[in-house]
Amino acid sequence: MKSSSLYLTIGVIIGITITAVYFLGMSDSNIQTLAKDISPDVYPKATNPNPQKRSYTMIAQDAEIEIAKGVKTKLWTYNGTVPGPTLRFNEGDEVTIRFINKTPYAHTIHLHGTHNSANDGVFPQILPGQEYTYNFVAQEAGFFLYHCHAMPTSEHIRMGMYGGMIIDPVSKPMNPAREYLVVLSELDPEDPIAYFPKYYPINGYASQYMDNPIQVVKDETARFFVMNIGTVLTTPFHIHSTIMKVWPSGILWNEPYSAQTHTLGMGDAAIIEATWAEPGRYFFHTHGIPEEKGSMAILDVLENDSTLQQIQVPSNSEGSKSMILWQENLIKQLENPQIITYDDLDSGQIASVFVSATDVSIVKNSWDPKITESYAPSAIQISAGSQVTWTNDDSVMHTVISDGTFDSGFIQAGQQWSYTFENPGLYNYYCSLHPWMKGAVNVTH
Repeated sequence: MKSSSLYLTIGVIIGITITAVYFLGMSDSNIQTLAKDISPDVYPKATNPNPQKRSYTMIAQDAEIEIAKGVKTKLWTYNGTVPGPTLRFNEGDEVTIRFINKTPYAHTIHLHGTHNSANDGVFPQILPGQEYTYNFVAQEAGFFLYHCHAMPTSEHIRMGMYGGMIIDPVSKPMNPAREYLVVLSELDPEDPIAYFPKYYPINGYASQYMDNPIQVVKDETARFFVMNIGTVLTTPFHIHSTIMKVWPSGILWNEPYSAQTHTLGMGDAAIIEATWAEPGRYFFHTHGIPEEKGSMAILDVLENDSTLQQIQVPSNSEGSKSMILWQENLIKQLENPQIITYDDLDSGQIASVFVSATDVSIVKNSWDPKITESYAPSAIQISAGSQVTWTNDDSVMHTVISDGTFDSGFIQAGQQWSYTFENPGLYNYYCSLHPWMKGAVNVTH
């Protein structure tokens, strides 16, 4: 036993030595060439000879939605359903998204992929009753997530504000396939941020494909755009009776590989293809506890498409057929969203009575919109030249911003920030992370 360990140790040392000698013997130019071979730069962005302008309108709306048989709850949505609409365009297209917030909370649209900060969907936070336009050129081809990035982000995601975005390749189209959307999520109607939620739905509704099986055709390629929008668990995605071809992270630059199960991290995606040689009834699901709580689906492999009962439409991918419209129609039918409307969304005003003070508390739990006075006192009066100090007594970070006048940056829990007011006037301010938090400083001579 000891001699075996000795031989193993000697073997490892020899292997390391040979590797080191190999790299040390390489010239700088050879090393640079090797680095280039493994660099993402070898996958240049495609040039679209005929880019299109694509326009979408996305509306943040609260809705009463059914999420499982007989189970209804209030969720936050894009355009009334969970998940929101699937966005689809070609690489190189110019995309415009008009985002309207018709809810009492601040929301955004954060799209994964490449874009500048004005289109990143973190700043600005879009306040109740307001709107914002995102504009970008689609770059990397593949399948990407979008979701709200207002804070706390995990709560906004759990409450339903997410969807998928397909960017089709132009220079190297994918092979013809029948296409499907698979959005894996977490949901608890009683506690939106429960560590272990009650449901793990597929496409927003628990176990919906157990009663409405997804249909594919034998010997055809089935292409699944799969994303994990969960906030706690990685997701081992498995399709029965076949070996999957997987593009990791949903990016078509990546080399595909074969897998029996593919694990998606939180906030990640994959493009997965599979075929079946024989008709029959099969499963696809996530391995583990989630499959017992809504993340199980039936997949019927048909002899031919003459018996297909689901809507198929031409896909952006040449020669392919998309079943995503059928899936989105089924989601609307099952969820039966009842949109909740609000009056005077932009009417949140601070207190009209100003008190003399130079110290302001960012109160405990002020991140919660139910707190009516997040800054206490919310309206203060001081004389010119006075310094005001804000103390963050909450457990999360906040900001104190008056557009064009002052910006505290992030104030961590337990920290303070001060500002001296030199000029008389009325200064309204808010928290950029939780824009329903509002205050005012009236500076007198």
